[in-house]
Amino acid sequence: MSYFFSPEFARVLILGFITSLHMTWRRLVNQIVPVPYLDEVFHIPQAQAYWLGKWSQWDPKITTPPGLYIFSYIVNSVRDFFYLNFKPSVNEWRAINVFLLYLLLVALYILTAVGRKTVNHDSILQREFSIISFPLIFFFSTLYYTDLFSVFTVVLAHIFWSASTSAEGSKKALYQFLHFVAGLIALSSRQTNIFWVAVYLGGLQVVESVKRDIGANKVHDPPMSEAYFEDFPITSISIAQSALTAIPQLLLDLWPQIFLILTFAAFVVWNGGVVLGDKDNHIATIHLPQMLYIWPFIVFFSWPVLLPQLSHLSAFRRRLPRLSTTITWIILMLVTVHLNTIIHPFTLADNRHYTFYVFRILRQHWLLKYAAVSVYFLCACLVLASLGGPTEAEPASKTVRILYGEDTVCVSFTLVWLVATSLSLITAPLVEPRYFIIPWLMWRLAVPEYMPRSDKLRTVEVEKRASLKDSPASRPSSPLHRLLRTAAAYSMWLELIWYLVINLGTCYMFLYRGFEWPQEPRNVQRFMW
Repeated sequence: MSYFFSPEFARVLILGFITSLHMTWRRLVNQIVPVPYLDEVFHIPQAQAYWLGKWSQWDPKITTPPGLYIFSYIVNSVRDFFYLNFKPSVNEWRAINVFLLYLLLVALYILTAVGRKTVNHDSILQREFSIISFPLIFFFSTLYYTDLFSVFTVVLAHIFWSASTSAEGSKKALYQFLHFVAGLIALSSRQTNIFWVAVYLGGLQVVESVKRDIGANKVHDPPMSEAYFEDFPITSISIAQSALTAIPQLLLDLWPQIFLILTFAAFVVWNGGVVLGDKDNHIATIHLPQMLYIWPFIVFFSWPVLLPQLSHLSAFRRRLPRLSTTITWIILMLVTVHLNTIIHPFTLADNRHYTFYVFRILRQHWLLKYAAVSVYFLCACLVLASLGGPTEAEPASKTVRILYGEDTVCVSFTLVWLVATSLSLITAPLVEPRYFIIPWLMWRLAVPEYMPRSDKLRTVEVEKRASLKDSPASRPSSPLHRLLRTAAAYSMWLELIWYLVINLGTCYMFLYRGFEWPQEPRNVQRFMW
């Protein structure tokens, strides 16, 4: 009977609840929208052509490689083996992404295990539940879009890279080879994945190799909870100098990422560009404001994840940038908005997407786009500071590493994540929320898991507790402080509930609030991301 009151059983119930909601969403989509919708008009016929053996047929409007279609062909071939004369319908093609959602869930569990992340096994909720409920992942998991396959393959490459960092000899070589293969599959789903399977994981590998070869204590790489702005350039220089002394070893450690970059470069030369089709509407350009839009995107969806860092406001204020740094970055952001704001024609022409309404608000008055800079800056501060973990883990002594161990995020990770995110976003003229999924995912996986103080202090030596008695966290708290601490303790619940609310709203709008364009009567248009 004790099993029925255990966290394991509760997790089974929660996962069952999420699954039932997902299956309901899938059933309603197939009932109410039985024909291909929007981009499915291109993807489903292309997948159907491959299924019929027409491998040379290609729709010139499709911009991404055929990885999803080939994967779908393999999955449906297995199904055809058991069901003779299997003929995939729109429902069956969409089922591929349903399958991928649960593959992603398993992959996330494996990544947590091989990535040596600290897991609170007493917690009923787990980070993976929130990730598969993330509104953009949940929404597109029942439509035949490429996003689920793209995210899954990047996570798969991450798994093999993480496994290779702790392996040696032939096992390490095997994991490196599997990382290279998974990286190729990721590139077959979306071209911008090069920045995640090669640049991002390559950057993390450089840090890993340098710290392993010369010693972590010889590299300037403080944890984010103790970092200042000047630590970012200092860390960059420190790692670069150390890497120069270990180039032969780095080449051995980085060969999967190097070959992935060479393979991608060969594809670009062969293709005459990055995108496959519709090149006139997808011209690569420099679009720096993309790195401004991502911050409110993350805060909007993940504000519950940010609550633990607000559990002690005085400690959080110490994480905020100094006045000179604030002024400098706000000026740079204003200049970026003034000189480089790009609004793609697709954004203004298609009122089915929520970004249409966001930009319509920003365009109501010319001052609004500049006023939004303060929002961008504040959101960036919240997102980056969250990588330092909860503020209540910042007593006078440096116990944050003891409390969080492997989950401690250092400046080097933030630098690598910022570089990969910038490269994947600033070349896209179109502001598309789906482009933010992988940057959000890598950030979400890096945020230290929050545990209430009573749980964390069990892992700290008795003498360490004495250093907490005069810390800000031990002083009498205000009602606001107590409210924030309570909210922080339930942040994972709030995150899951928030995602469910968004999913209910966006799924309802898609299914039941359709409308018609005058130029396309009797053709229902639907709201979506």
